[in-house]
Amino acid sequence: MRNAIKMLGLVSALALSACGGSSENDVGRFLGTWRPTSGTYTEICPGYDAATGPVTGNVIWQRGVSSDLLTTDAATGCAVTADVNGSTATGVSPTCTVPLDGGAVATVIWTGYTFVISADGHTATENGSGTSTYVIGGATLPCTFTATGSYQKIGN
Repeated sequence: MRNAIKMLGLVSALALSACGGSSENDVGRFLGTWRPTSGTYTEICPGYDAATGPVTGNVIWQRGVSSDLLTTDAATGCAVTADVNGSTATGVSPTCTVPLDGGAVATVIWTGYTFVISADGHTATENGSGTSTYVIGGATLPCTFTATGSYQKIGN
């Protein structure tokens, strides 16, 4: 039985290495603090004008547990996880519920997310999109959002 478990472990390790995966060097390039240099966040809710504003707050990438990377979204306080392939970190569709003033609640779902480091390793671009559903006094308001930004690495 032990030999079967060892063999299963060896086969799994070989299969995972054949898939490519992320190298330690690839993940290491993302780690640290990235400051926004430009960017726009837009949220669209039916019956309301689009809400647009600048991307604010640093992105601080650290090693993840169930993914390569982990950061906390500055706007919502939600954890964002991503897996790395070369110079691109791709979001792992996190969902987060955020309490708001007056007892309202927002559920945020990132449906697409990338953070791409440029060849110089000191700048990056971020693109994200998803849905945000607000529950306010029993009423539900479904919205969509997009975010794009440019970043500069300022620390490890």
